Amino acid sequence: MANQPHIVLIHGLYMSPLVMRPMGRWFEDKGYSTSAFGYRTTSDPLELNVEQLTEHLNGVDADDIYLVCHSLGGLLARAYLESAGEKPPVRKLVTIGTPHQGAAIARWLKANRLGALLGQSLEKGLIENGAHWALDIPLGSIAGDGGIGLLPLIGGGGEPSDGTVAVSETHIEGESDHIVLPYSHTQLILVSEVYEQALRFIQTGRFEDR
Repeated sequence: MANQPHIVLIHGLYMSPLVMRPMGRWFEDKGYSTSAFGYRTTSDPLELNVEQLTEHLNGVDADDIYLVCHSLGGLLARAYLESAGEKPPVRKLVTIGTPHQGAAIARWLKANRLGALLGQSLEKGLIENGAHWALDIPLGSIAGDGGIGLLPLIGGGGEPSDGTVAVSETHIEGESDHIVLPYSHTQLILVSEVYEQALRFIQTGRFEDR
C-alpha cells in the first residue's frame, strides 16, 4: 500500500537479489515493504542498468522510497539518482561497502590483465569515480574493516578495509554520515548490526554512534 514506506535493496558485483533477502525480511519485520532489484553486474552496460532500475522504481507503489545498496549497487544507485532529474522518488540512500572513490582491487585486476573478470562493471565507477555528492538526498555510507578478502593480499593491507574495499574508498564528499563496522565485505549484508544502522539512517538521517 502506498502509505507503507518501501525499501529497494540493490546487490553488488557477481551477486543476485537473493543475497539481499535476509536483509529484506529484517526490514519487513520493522514495518517496511521491500523489493530486491536484480541486474547483470558484468554483462550489461550502466545505461541499461539505470533504465531497468528506473522501471523498477516506477513500479513501486509507495510515497516514501529508500535505497539500501551493497558495493557496486551503491554506484548504480548514484548513477540513477544523478540522472533522474529534479525530483527522483527516493528519500534517502544507504550504501554498504560501496567504493565511492573507485576500488584499488579493480585497478589491480585491470593492471594485471584480469579486467575481463569485471566486464562492464569497470565502466560503473570501479576504476575512477567522481566522488562528490551534490544532490539534496541524504547519503549514508557504511564501511567495514573486517579485512578478510583479496585486498590485503595484493598490497592493500596497509589501511583498514573489509577485505575488498578500503574504508577510505567508501567516503564521498557531501555524504550525510559515515560509519565503520567490524565486518568483511560479504558479512556487511548478513549481520543485523548493519541493518540496524541502515534503519537508523533511514529514520533519522544519521547513524548511531558506537
